[in-house]
Order: sequence, then C-alpha cells, then structure tokens
Amino acid sequence: MLPLVLAGCGVAELETPEEVNPTAIAAASMPACGTPLASFEGTYAYSNGAHTGTGVSCAGQGPYGLQYQCVELVMRHFKTRWGLRWYGHAKDLLANAPRNQVDVFDNGDAAHPPRPGDMVVWRNGTYGHVALVTGVRPGAVDIIEQNVSGNGRASLPYDGRTIGARWGSWVPAGWAHAKANVGGGVAWDCARSSWNGQQYWTCSGGSRYRCEGGQPVRQDCGRGCFGAGLGRDDLCIEAAPGWSCGRSAYRGQQYWTCSDGNLYRCDASGPTLVRCPAGCQVRALGTDDVCR
Repeated sequence: MLPLVLAGCGVAELETPEEVNPTAIAAASMPACGTPLASFEGTYAYSNGAHTGTGVSCAGQGPYGLQYQCVELVMRHFKTRWGLRWYGHAKDLLANAPRNQVDVFDNGDAAHPPRPGDMVVWRNGTYGHVALVTGVRPGAVDIIEQNVSGNGRASLPYDGRTIGARWGSWVPAGWAHAKANVGGGVAWDCARSSWNGQQYWTCSGGSRYRCEGGQPVRQDCGRGCFGAGLGRDDLCIEAAPGWSCGRSAYRGQQYWTCSDGNLYRCDASGPTLVRCPAGCQVRALGTDDVCR
C-alpha cells in the first residue's frame, strides 16, 4: 500500500478549510496563486493565494504534495537537492525522517546548530508548520516558507542554542538536516562587501551578501539583485503584479522607472520592482531611473 500523501502545513490529501496557522486572517492581501515570493538555491516559495494559512491548496496536488502548502516547499527542496522524500503532517516530519539519510536535532542543541538547507519544524496546532533555513547569523535564523501571509521570508530569534518563538507561542521543536548537505555554510569573502570600512549588501549570483560580526550572511533574492552603487546596499528585485509594462517601456526597451518612491520595469518573468529605502530619482528618457 502506498503511503498517504500529506499536504504542506500538515493537512491530509483531503483538503480542509481549517486555519492551520495564525496568518490566515491576512490571506486576502496575498498575491495570486503560484506567484513566486522568495527563493533559496533555486527553490522557490510560492503564494497559496486567498487560501493562505488554511489547509486548502490553490493549485491541487503536485509531485511534492499539495501546492502551495508548507510541506510541499521543504519536500521539493529535499527531493530535488538530495533525492529525499518522506511523508506526514508538518508536525510529523522530524519523527518520520529517514535517519539513515537525515539527522534530526532538538531545538536547543548548541552542538548541532541549524544550517542553510535544513528544515525547521513546529508541532503547534493540529498540523504544525515547517520552513526552510536560508541563513544563520548572530541573533537570527532566516527562513523561507509557504502558506504563511507575507513575502515568503522571515527571521526567527536565535541565541546560538535555541530558536525562539513565532506567533507568540509557536516554538520550533527542532530541525532536520540532510546528511548529503555537506556545505551548510555561506562561502563569502568579507572584503567583497566592504567599502570605506563598512559592510554593505553586495549582489552576487542572484543573492546578496555581507558580513555581520565577521560572519558572512546571505539573502537569496527571488528575481535577482539590483546594484545600487558604491557605499549603498544592493537590493533585491521583487515581483510587482500590479505594474503595467507599458509604463516602463521606451522605444521597445524596458527601463527602471521611478514611481511612488520605488523602481519598476518588466523582464521575461513579468513586472518587477526594487524598493528604494530613500526614494528614487527620475533621469532622462532612454536611461534607467535610480534609487536616491
């Protein structure tokens, strides 16, 4: 008998409209079903649309589970990267992990800290929750996730031993690490992100890097990076579903266009934006506008 395929945030293949995490109340503000939100090493977190935070999938059953629930994201990453796939509600993923191929550590295990590519598991609620670690830095663990309202990214408090609470009382039970994930760190030369003695976010290969406390930190950008120039943080490019591509076109070309303090243009994937911290500056037609 084949194992029962279970969905992202722990609900069985038979979908349920039940709320599975506290963010369901904000689902109406989420982008359309299947919109890319964030990425890590080629694995994208997608929007579950108006069903975000519930046990309903906006896109039905996929090869890695119900799309785009939280388990579907981590199982897609573990399967495509290391050929690993197992089953269960989100809260069951630590207990069900194949121990010959996956190491499981309890939250608070300072000897085995989480590493990029690990899955963090919560056992709260009926079904639990799971997310993918993208970075570990002083004071925080960075994650991407699905079926949670927001931009697909979050940072969890971390003291070098314990990952702190989410949503008030949701404390992770632990994390699972694929034995084949032999890297688990960020390879980056701190001199590359240094200028005039300061560290700045620096684009490289679709992600951005800088060093904090002498330790390299990586943030993966879903649509790539925007170079902001010396002495400024490079910025992530995001999806901009509401932007009309005609507004950033000139003589058949697309240019970064200043609007409402941000820059917009369209690429092969559709409308994109860069959020300029200090607003943007308009330049001549046929040239890119810039962040201030």
